[in-house]
This record gives sequence, C-alpha cells and structure tokens, in this order.
Amino acid sequence: MFKAVFIAGITVFTAVIFAHAGYSKLRNPGDYRDIMATYLNRPIAPWMVLWVGAIELVLGLMVLMPAVRIWAALGCGSLLLAYALVMWRQTRLGRRDLRCGCSGPAAETRVSSELVVRNVVVAVPVLSLALAAPLQASWALALMGMAWGLVLLLLYVATDQIIANRQRMAGWIS
Repeated sequence: MFKAVFIAGITVFTAVIFAHAGYSKLRNPGDYRDIMATYLNRPIAPWMVLWVGAIELVLGLMVLMPAVRIWAALGCGSLLLAYALVMWRQTRLGRRDLRCGCSGPAAETRVSSELVVRNVVVAVPVLSLALAAPLQASWALALMGMAWGLVLLLLYVATDQIIANRQRMAGWIS
C-alpha cells in the first residue's frame, strides 16, 4: 500500500513541477533566455529556451504514463541534477545576484547553496521512480497518492518561500 501511494505522490509532484517549468519557459521565453544566458555565461538562441521548455513539459507528461515512466523519471532527475550543478557552479563563482527561475520568471529567489541542496534532495525520489515497477492501485490508493503529491508540492513551494525570505533578510533581494 505505501509503495503505491509513494509512487503516485512522487509522480504527481514530478509531473506538476516539470509541466509548470516547461509551460513557464514556453510562455515567457524572453525572461528565461536572459536567465539561461547568465547561467551559462554565453548568449542563448531563442529556440533553446523553447526547446528546454518543451522537453520539461513532455517529461512532466511522460512521467504520468507507466509505460515510459522509467525514462521520464531518469530525464527529470537528470535535469534536476544538471540544474543543481549549474547553480553550484554559479555559487562557487560568488554569483548571488542571479535569479533562479525555478518558480517562474518573476520569482525572487536567487541562486544559492540552499537551492542546490533542494534540487539534489528532490532528484532522489524522482530518480527512485525509475526503479519502481508500475503498480495497479485502487482508486482509494491513487487518491491518497495524489494527496501525498499535493503535500509534496506544498512543501516545495513553502521551501522556496523560506529560501526567498532568508535571502530577503540577508539583503540579497531588495
């Protein structure tokens, strides 16, 4: 029972954060173009933001499909770790002025070690979906899993707000 709820919850959580990230990039490519160019220290072609957004959106939808969930979970987890690596690199360079872009282009959160840790922590259960065999669950278990996924989303959003508040108190955000 716990395994089915865990898988459903992590699936819902992953689908929502990746669908939101992809949709945000497709909706506001100009904002993300600046963010990506700064992260990578090079100009970014407009189509690259659309490409990354489409990949995130497709991965978010694929994770909902048991037949391809393994590949989608590997893709989502790999992207989370890649984003963590890029943010880690920027923190090592002392770049605390960079917007994360994690919760949308208007989010105030700046790149920090907390975001690097958060991405790595989130990547662990997402990657665990690749190891989980698809389960047939009853509607009750599926609903419990969706509720668990919503709790995880609330924790994710709350964590983002806590990090932004800490950064605001430290003077990183005006």
